[in-house]
Amino acid sequence: MQNNKSRSLSMSRREFLKTTAAAATTMGAAALPFSKLYAQGPAKYRRMNISSPEARRTIESYKKAIRAMLALPPSDPRNWYRIALTHTMDCPHGNWWFLVWHRGYIGWFEQICRELSGDPAFALPYWDWTENTDPRKPFRPSVPAVMFEDVLTPTDSVYIPHFREFQARYRDVMAKADYWKRIYKPDGEFDDATQYGQLLARGIRTPDDLWFDIIDDPRGTFFFDQAHARGLTKAKPGFDGKTAKAVSLQTLLDALAPRDFLTFASPKTMGHSGLTGFGVLEGQPHNRVHNCVGGIFTEAGGNTTDSGGFMQANLSPVDPLFFLHHSNIDRLWDVWTRKQQARGYPVLPEGSDYDAWSAEPFLFFADSKGRPVIKTTAGDYATIGDFNYDYQPGSGEQVVPPVLTAGALKARAVTRIERFSAQITRPTANATGTASGAVMIPPALLQGRMEPEAPRLFAQVTIALPPLAHGHDFAVLVNAPAGATGADPSSPHYAGTLSMFGHHLVHAPVTFTVPLSGTIAALHEGKLLQANAPLDIRIVPEQMALPRVLAAKPGMKAKAEVLSIVVEAH
Repeated sequence: MQNNKSRSLSMSRREFLKTTAAAATTMGAAALPFSKLYAQGPAKYRRMNISSPEARRTIESYKKAIRAMLALPPSDPRNWYRIALTHTMDCPHGNWWFLVWHRGYIGWFEQICRELSGDPAFALPYWDWTENTDPRKPFRPSVPAVMFEDVLTPTDSVYIPHFREFQARYRDVMAKADYWKRIYKPDGEFDDATQYGQLLARGIRTPDDLWFDIIDDPRGTFFFDQAHARGLTKAKPGFDGKTAKAVSLQTLLDALAPRDFLTFASPKTMGHSGLTGFGVLEGQPHNRVHNCVGGIFTEAGGNTTDSGGFMQANLSPVDPLFFLHHSNIDRLWDVWTRKQQARGYPVLPEGSDYDAWSAEPFLFFADSKGRPVIKTTAGDYATIGDFNYDYQPGSGEQVVPPVLTAGALKARAVTRIERFSAQITRPTANATGTASGAVMIPPALLQGRMEPEAPRLFAQVTIALPPLAHGHDFAVLVNAPAGATGADPSSPHYAGTLSMFGHHLVHAPVTFTVPLSGTIAALHEGKLLQANAPLDIRIVPEQMALPRVLAAKPGMKAKAEVLSIVVEAH
């Protein structure tokens, strides 16, 4: 699959930065996908929009690959459920390795599909949830109709119908796999940069721990029976209002606006099993789409229901939509990267941050033959590199500007991010009240301008959550009327909802980045902003969607302590 003109993924940081700078100033990088900085000529594979007529052949090949993977024995690492279990055991969420781990994960998956489908040109399609396929109608994103066909939905009869059958088929294979080998360094110290070391970091000590998480945890399982394998249905494929807001073009352009990797991606952690916080891309479209497709749905009246579905939990890759969803996330990373290059901004962590980020071990991937891969660190996936694909253009491309002059690049590269800290006026968000903070923003940043060059505002909300915080959602409102306890996404006061994804133990405060520019523009238009007055940012607990939690009560609301609110201008 390799293009002989492609460079190795593992190029040095110095060479990477040198090549990036040269490409941005002399090669017209804004007109090219990031992968083409390392290969002359077009990419070998193109990932197509699932809604594009050209994607039909790709869809048929995807079906063939899925059938083939479902038919493989559980002992084969390319087996459909084994691939999903890789995500369960090793996926990062809520940290700065979220993007790069999933690039490697779906990149190797794409090669397995290419091998097992018999289609040498196969490339994963992507699901552009922001695309408005019929401009004559109100924007209502939904699951593509084709994804309810045949094996493209996990409700198809070819999938395992019940969790006990799943456990019966896979328990022995997982227990005998190499994951649990204890490997020691020459000095006798346990080597935590091993598969078992990575599992221990997640609290998975034995195969029984893994099965407890998947099947027996009373807070909710990862495995769903066939009738509840996907929450959204062919009859009701549309997103709820808050998810539609999270994937809207406004939110997408805000997600692509940050000028540094950490704000765009997600915050730093010490290891990729940790959860520290969510950038806009991960916290809004990523988390909301997972939960909505997985059956966590907010009705028009504000009540939240949970009909079940793989996409809401850590076994989400059982649903074929997972890979199309993450292909779009990866596409948007590529769009952001090309925007950064054109403007002279950094595309990756820098200095010692880059060294720590790139050295993180990724040890669970398998190649198209089922063998362990030889590229085993985050730095190996910092670029598209030897995967050698690009994307059919989709939503968000407009943020990539024409190539700027060297002088403009230099001027933009020193532009600073402005930060404004809020005074927390009420720290506790719970069933008896909302948390809030007041922050003064210079009037020039509150003009409601949405031009591409206008600064965009983000609220970084840091909250302390209970350790078992899965399902805790909080609405973020700006200048809401006194006594407001919630808001419809169409309200000018609504900025977004803080949503977790998957089951994670939360041991430290979590920072959510929420875009404010669209809300400020709506407030400005409605004359709801007062001159020289602070913005009131309110954190409103919402009803918990946890019907599977034994202790949950009807109407139970989330709770949190707001530690800080910082507004940034990018």
